[in-house]
Amino acid sequence: MFLNAEQPLAAELADVTGSGPRLARTPRVALMVLVVGAAVSGCATAAGPALRESHEAMGRELYGGGERTLPPAPATAPASLEDYVRLAFTRNAGLRAAFDRWQAAVERVPQARSLEDPSLSFEYFIEQMDTRYGVSLTQSFPAFGTLRMREGRAAAEAQTALHAFDAERFALYERVVRAVHEYGYLSRATDVADENLHLLEQLEQAAEAGYRSGAGAQADWTLVQIEKERVADRLASLRDQRRMQSVGLAALLNLPAGDLLPWPQIAFSGPAALDETALAELLAELNPELKAAESGIEAARHGRDLARRAGWPGFMLGGGWMVMPGMEGRGDESDVRLMAGISLPIWRGRIRAGGREADAMLQAAEQDRDEMRNRLRTELSMATFQFRDAERRVELFTNSLIPKAEQVLASEQQAYAEGKADFAAWIEAQRTLLEFRLLAERAVADREIALADIGCCVGAFDVVGGPVGSQED
Repeated sequence: MFLNAEQPLAAELADVTGSGPRLARTPRVALMVLVVGAAVSGCATAAGPALRESHEAMGRELYGGGERTLPPAPATAPASLEDYVRLAFTRNAGLRAAFDRWQAAVERVPQARSLEDPSLSFEYFIEQMDTRYGVSLTQSFPAFGTLRMREGRAAAEAQTALHAFDAERFALYERVVRAVHEYGYLSRATDVADENLHLLEQLEQAAEAGYRSGAGAQADWTLVQIEKERVADRLASLRDQRRMQSVGLAALLNLPAGDLLPWPQIAFSGPAALDETALAELLAELNPELKAAESGIEAARHGRDLARRAGWPGFMLGGGWMVMPGMEGRGDESDVRLMAGISLPIWRGRIRAGGREADAMLQAAEQDRDEMRNRLRTELSMATFQFRDAERRVELFTNSLIPKAEQVLASEQQAYAEGKADFAAWIEAQRTLLEFRLLAERAVADREIALADIGCCVGAFDVVGGPVGSQED
């Protein structure tokens, strides 16, 4: 831009050796300072465009171009788990905040590699003895390599923000999966309790008819009423929980909390065998929190190098133009001056303290990374245990306890009809079957939540199949 601005003046300002006006030297002095500044600034690598391109690509994927406002609420409520996750990724305010922090970090990269603004000054002398007025332009430059280090630190911080955004996506995925499966469990628990209440109402009618006809005891009628009221209270509690869980799920989707969300349609994953060794390897390779910690260490290394470079002198270049009264009645004369200078980093105590600070920050970043790795390994181990425990409970209740409880209930029902058992045993068998069915539903929900926890630790949304786990038929 500056070169193009100079070209129209070329013909008028061509003679800068003395034949033309001395004023003609001024633009070239300013141009020289600016060109040197551009050369020094260009020593840094152009990391900003690549970072901005990746940010814009993610903006197009999630927000349709990265508009400043979130997408509008959908016309229809989500139904499947995939619908909930997709909607959360595009509308969750916390995830958008992480996306914007990433953008802010990307925009700091070109700022870090830029020189400070040049200084333009004008002097006018009240008592015009030797000089009437003057104009000067100066540009300061940091020590060689400083701009490259600043850009490297800013680029590492932008990478940290990218991985922090990715970590927020996984954390949001885990929260959505947990909330949807808790909501789905509530749906199934409500259905089981409602079904059991209807059955108890039929038993109550039978017990009442038997008591009134003299074939049954009043205690049987009272017992079934007690059990019915207990199940009705549980059903009322489950129905009250629906609004609470609906509000929490709507908050993750950034939707209004007025209407109840419909019960989700969930497709459960089949039995799976997880390889803990493969999971641990993928955690070290893919986990975005660890990647963010590594980028933070890289930024701290650049900060340490910058602290050491603070002991190097910077320099300054400048040019000026002065107008002086002419001698012996001649017109005003002008002259051009060049300036150069260096900074003097003489306060070594401050510089050494800055170096020690940077070393401590680097060591802290490395320790934070190690602590995070240990924490994530513990969380992965816990999530793996919870998955296997839930898998075991699903197998236990589905294939063993529930079928046996159904057999006991049928046997007690037949024994009561034949007068060989009391009504309390029949009610107890019914209660046991209800508890087993609810526990089975709880185990299924816990299993799916544990899979999401494992995926969040590892850094992969699907941990069933492929190199992580093997799907069983």
